[in-house]
This record gives sequence, C-alpha cells and structure tokens, in this order.
Amino acid sequence: MRRLLVLLPLLLAALAGGCGSAPGPVEPSRSASRPDPSLPQRAPTPSPVPVEGGVVSAVPRPTPAAPAPVPPAGEGSSSTAGSGGGASLEGDTRNQVVWAPLSDPSAVRSEGSVGSTKAWSTSKVLVVAAYLDTAVDGDPSRIPSAERGWIRAALTASDGDAVVAVRERIPGSPGAAITAVLRSIGDTSTVAPDRSQGAMSWTPREQVRFMAALAAGRVVSPEASAFLLEQMRPIPQHRWGLGTIGASTFKGGWLTSASETRQMGIVDGYAVAIITVGQGPAVVQTDGDAAHVEQMNRLAALLATRLR
Repeated sequence: MRRLLVLLPLLLAALAGGCGSAPGPVEPSRSASRPDPSLPQRAPTPSPVPVEGGVVSAVPRPTPAAPAPVPPAGEGSSSTAGSGGGASLEGDTRNQVVWAPLSDPSAVRSEGSVGSTKAWSTSKVLVVAAYLDTAVDGDPSRIPSAERGWIRAALTASDGDAVVAVRERIPGSPGAAITAVLRSIGDTSTVAPDRSQGAMSWTPREQVRFMAALAAGRVVSPEASAFLLEQMRPIPQHRWGLGTIGASTFKGGWLTSASETRQMGIVDGYAVAIITVGQGPAVVQTDGDAAHVEQMNRLAALLATRLR
C-alpha cells in the first residue's frame, strides 16, 4: 500500500506532461508589415524553385490550362463567369470586363462591376510614365542604363524594389507627376499619391482610357508610349488572364487572396481591362503575393467572346 501511495503522484505527473516531454516555449506571433502597398512584400515562402528564364518562383506551379470557351451573351446559362462557365456578368459585383476599340476609344463597353479598384502593380506603368515625362523629357533614348534595367524589371517581373528606385528619380512630387500624365489624356478622376500608388483607386474604365491613349502615342510622347508598350510584356509566370487570349502587351496587379487581381492591355485592336475581387482560389506569384489566376483566365475567355 505504501509503495502504491509513492508511485501515484509520479504517475499523475507523467500524464500531465504528455508523452513524457515538457512543452517547449511558445514563440511570439509575428505580424507581417506592409509599409508600401504598391510594392510586393516578401512574405515567408517555401524554398525557391528555379523556373524558366532564371526567375525564381515562390512555389512550383503548372502552366495554366487554356480556359474553356464561354458562350456569347444570350446563349447558355445566364449565371456569372465567376460561378463556373456562365455566359454573362450581368448583376455581378465581384468581376468586371471593360473594352473599347482603338479605332473609337470613346465607344467603351463594360460588363459586371466591382466595388473596390485598387491599382496594385498596374500603377507601376504610371510611375514609369511620370518618370519618362519628368526625368528624360519624354525621350526614352536618354534613360541611363541603370534606370532602364529598373524599368524592365518593374514592368515585366513586377519588381517592387525596381519601381521604387524609378520613383525616386522623379523630381518633385511623384503623385503630382503621375496625376498630370493622367489629366493629359482626359482622366479627370484618378488622383495619385506620392507613395503607395498601388493602394490608389484606378477604375477599369480609366485603365481602358489609358491603354487606348498609350496605343495612340498620347501618353507623354509617341516615343514614350511606344517604349511603355514594348516594356509591358510579362515574364512567363505572369502570362495568365489576358496572356491566354493573345494580348500583345499588358500589365497585371495583385496582392492577397481577399483583394483585387486585375490586368489592363491591348488585345486584337482593343484596349481592355479585367478585374476580380477575391473570386476563386489564389495562386502565389514570384513576388510572394497571390493572384486569382483561374478566375482571370475565365474573365479573359469571356472577354474574348465579346471582342469577336
């Protein structure tokens, strides 16, 4: 009996400890900081995996499959594209497609609507346009080699550090310089801040206006417009969405699984813009942030039927 009384406390202690090991110290929580929403932030990601062109991707991901054809409006299902194969965005408040022929940019057509239109990395094009306007007087031949490399990285790989370096070369107020470029092409509503341009609102309709002006050589100068169009050719890992329907030039923007993913570009003689707000699964991109690749492919397929 005495031996049992001695062993009982030891048995209870072992059960409380769990598998015979004391729990380790609890690490303090770490919250990610985003000082500049216009830039992709380097969140912890899995070990990098080499991909085409020497670019390192945060996660290995297959090439997006070509989206299934979407029937024109009035045929088939009347549900939205976001519900999986529908034919219309009528009444949809999380997806939008906008387009206008380059031959008549005022003939803008739109389908669907969204309540949030943060620019994210599409704003990088505006930063470069303002740099061209103020730092080199609209003449791309005057761009120094270092700045030329930054611009290429910002507009092809959506490099955040590169666009900050370009922005720092803009004399005076970057926000004022960007806003002046927009006013010069007839955009009277978009206002750019000096920092965090990614968080500014830039509607799909105004993005279509911008792309039409770019194609017409009216952004800064004909030479600057041609230069921007040539640079807006994403790396292979970012060629989803408009890249699946033959866009000749385009730029995308994304951030998290709950926020906007968007693109603007030129497709078959049209200025176009597509946007989804937190629709469908998000895929980690080369910058560590996430884009709604599958839904953007669907919206691009729907847009292609409208352009036909």
